[in-house]
Amino acid sequence: MKKVSLLSVSVFVLCTSFLLSQDQTNVIPNTAYMPGENLKYILYYGFIDGGKAEINLRHVPTNNGTKIYHAKAEAKTIGMARMFIAIDDVYESYFNEQTCKPVKAIRNIKENDYRYYDEVHYDHANNKVTSKKNGVVKVPANMFDVISSLYYLRRTKFKNIKFNDTIKVMTYFADEIFPYRIIFKGRETVETPLGKIKALKFQPIVETGRVFKEQDDMRFWISDDANYLPLRVEFDMFVGSIKCDLIEYKNVKNPLAIVK
Repeated sequence: MKKVSLLSVSVFVLCTSFLLSQDQTNVIPNTAYMPGENLKYILYYGFIDGGKAEINLRHVPTNNGTKIYHAKAEAKTIGMARMFIAIDDVYESYFNEQTCKPVKAIRNIKENDYRYYDEVHYDHANNKVTSKKNGVVKVPANMFDVISSLYYLRRTKFKNIKFNDTIKVMTYFADEIFPYRIIFKGRETVETPLGKIKALKFQPIVETGRVFKEQDDMRFWISDDANYLPLRVEFDMFVGSIKCDLIEYKNVKNPLAIVK
């Protein structure tokens, strides 16, 4: 994969979490979120607050009457970490309200002196994407961008998922078709800055050698309730550990599974 910071990878994992391998052409009832939802995260490098991320969702008007959501995820380094690498990354997705299929995705990367901007338009009828950087690219059916996948998965019910079930994901991320495999590792109650929360635990299969020593060196949790909020991502790397936690939420549709 092309240049992608660990902070951006954290946002990617939070957003893709897991995407069911099934036909995604039908209208899917939405009981998980609503316009105005706001999620804020903090990234820790060991005991240091190293970055923060925020995801916002809103409706946008269209000329043809189709209802479109606009989701925007922003990630940036803070404090001492910014002295080493100044990250200000933005990911945006415009997607159909009924199917969650993306119409357009934007990736705007600013990392120190590095700059990268691209817009990707999705043609689901012909299984193609068109970007400013790469032109027309043939893709598999039911392709999502990293942000729209978050909102699609949160509409899906996970009651029948079983321990060690493996779920495959196909996203168009960082200008590439990116395959992603995730294993469900069970239910837990996790300690978070918001309190103890009931959660579903997943383990992505990562590439070993450069950053990760073992294939199970990344884990993430989502809330075990009707919201399916991304709660936490953890990395174990050669250089140390990184954790990204949900620290604030607004305008969520359902009560969060906080343990009293």
